[in-house]
Amino acid sequence: MSYIEDNLQPGEEIKYVANLHFFLFVQPLVFLLLGWWLYGSETAVLHYGGIFLLFIGVVSLVQRLLVKIGSSYAVTNKRVILKTGVISRRAVDLVLAKCEGLHIKQSIWGRIFNFGTITVTTGGATSSYPFIANPLAFRREINTQIG
Repeated sequence: MSYIEDNLQPGEEIKYVANLHFFLFVQPLVFLLLGWWLYGSETAVLHYGGIFLLFIGVVSLVQRLLVKIGSSYAVTNKRVILKTGVISRRAVDLVLAKCEGLHIKQSIWGRIFNFGTITVTTGGATSSYPFIANPLAFRREINTQIG
């Protein structure tokens, strides 16, 4: 969270910090478990399919770990700060007074496990941030700070 703390303006306070949901890791874990199961098969096709799924699972897990490490989302009393990236960085600082649109999309799994995708619209640019835990609380805090 140091990115957010390092970029606070004078008099600005962090009001809410959003986290990524554990569901971010479900897909790589499914690939790893299925690959491990198929790897033990005596049939050559299934054995090599298991190796392939293990490879895809490891690559996906590393990618999602980097997403988890490099993401920071916060609402302050002046702005919404959304930052992603470890090596390259994508950051959106949205002044609350200029907040045009904040859309939340939740699938059935998102409703059950309380996560969703937040889409921020500013000017003509649209940025989406998936796997945000408790996205309705994030939106509620933005509306509280605006009002």
